[in-house]
Amino acid sequence: MASERVQRQIDRLLDEAEAAIREGAWDIARVRAESVLRLDPHNEDARSYLDAALDPPSDRVAGADASPTPAPVPRPLPVSFAAGR
Repeated sequence: MASERVQRQIDRLLDEAEAAIREGAWDIARVRAESVLRLDPHNEDARSYLDAALDPPSDRVAGADASPTPAPVPRPLPVSFAAGR
């Protein structure tokens, strides 16, 4: 049935939008949500994903490094040759 096929496509697009939001890929999330809304203009999940993609949290903007910068690894102190004897 065509409606089942369309629903499967909507579900796949929503899954992709959700995954994109988790990764901070806001452009992908926006495109997927817009695709769902073309198929189902009243889809509340797609609307919320689109809202999130259009106004992402400032600490998760696409292109920003989502992971904290690792602390520098201290270099080992030089070992004197006498210490090993």
